[in-house]
Amino acid sequence: MKHHPTRGPEGGLLDPQVLDPRIRSVLVLGGSRSGMGAARVLAALGRQVVLSDTAPVLLPDDFPSELRPRVRVSAVTQDESLLEGADLVVKSPGVPAEAVPVLAARRRGVPVWGEVELASRLLPNPVTAVTGTNGKTTTTALIGHIMEEAGREVRVVGNIGTALTSVVPGLTGNEELVVEMSSFQLEDTVSFRPRVGVFLNLTPDHLDRHGDMDCYLRCKTMMFANQGPSDTAVLNAADPAVRVVGDSLSARTDGPAVAFFSAEGGPAEETSRTLHSWFSEGWLYLAGARTLAGAELPLRGRHNLENCLAAAVATLVRGVDPAAVAAGLRTFPGVPHRLEKAGIVAGVEYVNDSKATNVDAALKALNAYPKGVHLIAGGRDKGSDYAPLVRACAGSCVAVYLIGEAATLIAAAFARFSAEWPQIELPTVRHEGDMERAIVAAAQSAVAGETVLLAPACASFDQYENFEERGRHFVNLVGMLRERSGVSP
Repeated sequence: MKHHPTRGPEGGLLDPQVLDPRIRSVLVLGGSRSGMGAARVLAALGRQVVLSDTAPVLLPDDFPSELRPRVRVSAVTQDESLLEGADLVVKSPGVPAEAVPVLAARRRGVPVWGEVELASRLLPNPVTAVTGTNGKTTTTALIGHIMEEAGREVRVVGNIGTALTSVVPGLTGNEELVVEMSSFQLEDTVSFRPRVGVFLNLTPDHLDRHGDMDCYLRCKTMMFANQGPSDTAVLNAADPAVRVVGDSLSARTDGPAVAFFSAEGGPAEETSRTLHSWFSEGWLYLAGARTLAGAELPLRGRHNLENCLAAAVATLVRGVDPAAVAAGLRTFPGVPHRLEKAGIVAGVEYVNDSKATNVDAALKALNAYPKGVHLIAGGRDKGSDYAPLVRACAGSCVAVYLIGEAATLIAAAFARFSAEWPQIELPTVRHEGDMERAIVAAAQSAVAGETVLLAPACASFDQYENFEERGRHFVNLVGMLRERSGVSP
């Protein structure tokens, strides 16, 4: 019998048979953006859904009324009983692999997919996916900006803030998808295959979840597990771990094409690591051709050179004209909470880098502002080593203002460094507790020409819902300083 697609809640077309018809009942774990998006699209496909979270969940007001009867929200503790009748488990990124229903599903042979895996099975659209410890959001947004400026139909989704499943019903077949992918999302992929996969860098992060760097790296490399010769892996040759991944992919006869980029100079001598694009002597060389001066880029810091190169390579291999790529790089405004300029008060610049949720990201922020910094750091610890942060602060910071749960751990790292290297002068370290007190203290201490930088090096979940809320709070507090000082917005 011929199968007719159904019209989704946002007007796009959904084919109920695009998902295995043997999957009739689905347990969705996690009731935030990813889980809600998965529940909505599954219900639109005619499946029965149990939506469960460890916190109370309500279907939002905009959840289509015709789909509500197909979704049962579970108010019970997440245990094995949730699996009753389930043909599939869809796991939100925030749900750990050790969750009882997940372990039980694997034991029973019930498939466990991530939300991105579900979406990827429903979509024919070409996907450019971006992962790495740092720079994912900037690079993802920049790829989308370049494509848009070049006249492509594009959606920017994923870890950047919009669940991939939530856009499935309204997509047209002409749209390209640019997807930011975290390790939490990648670890639950099975058949996910991006047309272009970008791997920026790898430094310690999320070790409280993954346990060790080997596990963290394995999750990241799931990006390339299903890629074939018609696909492309875009990789940072200057990052040792990423370079090894690229060389391994190059050795696969059935693997993707590999396009390396580097912000550390010209083409590599080894043929296995010949660079596609690079930065050298103040110029970006795109596809081997000197294209634009680094001074033309609006983004600041060496790490942003890498982000620009990655975005350029990814769009070039998708067929965007080099002139359009260069134009997109010149006009990109940046993303909120990533070296976002929040204002200048009394000659002091305030910079919001709330997305610096690990030590390496904070180091990149300090690299962009190497002198006269008043650093606000702290939050929820992620199993980090703060010694590199202390060393960087010794060279660039006037003072450090600690907030959140990790304040004691960071202060202890400063104390250890001081005991071991008493000859090195460290900045003043102050326990402020929360953002408001830290802003007030920094504003009182900083002088014209200096910078107050929020680069927490920690997660936000001790005091905020997410890093966005933390960044908005910082920006709002700076706005209040401006008003009190009589500075116009």
